[in-house]
Amino acid sequence: MKLKMILLSIFVAGSTLFATDFISYEKLSSQLKDANKKAGTYATTEDVKKALNSKDWLVADVRTMEEWSAAHIKGAVRIGRQAPEKGLALHALDMDDKFIKPNLIIVCNSAARASIEAETIRKMGFKTVKIYDLYSWIDECNPVVTKYTVKQDKGGTGLKFGNFYAEHCKDKK
Repeated sequence: MKLKMILLSIFVAGSTLFATDFISYEKLSSQLKDANKKAGTYATTEDVKKALNSKDWLVADVRTMEEWSAAHIKGAVRIGRQAPEKGLALHALDMDDKFIKPNLIIVCNSAARASIEAETIRKMGFKTVKIYDLYSWIDECNPVVTKYTVKQDKGGTGLKFGNFYAEHCKDKK
């Protein structure tokens, strides 16, 4: 019994040593977002607009299908977070795995997931990888599109599905 208690104590003490190295999701994503801002790899809304119209840039969204369906930037592609390399291969590479879009802006709601995904994606060989938050896009009165339809969303606005703006932007239109 004493041996079990000693082993248990050693195990608990040893595991707390490793626990001090753990960084929470919030802390990690905050550190990475700050690092992107300092490095100049936190995209601006103007950067996103230019990328949407550029041949060598891809705007890729790493949010869930439900988030994407609710609102996304027209012209962006959804690559998801579970297997972004597969989505990127579809949109950024040719049949010989050569880059056709070597520059990338990764989008999510607050740039938290985007900042984490950017760490991995940068190692995949992209020339430039920036992050961006959808909240800025919306708050700056840019339209988002939705995949919901009148049949699916009975509380919708009749047949006026397509571009939507934040409520505070209606006064500016």
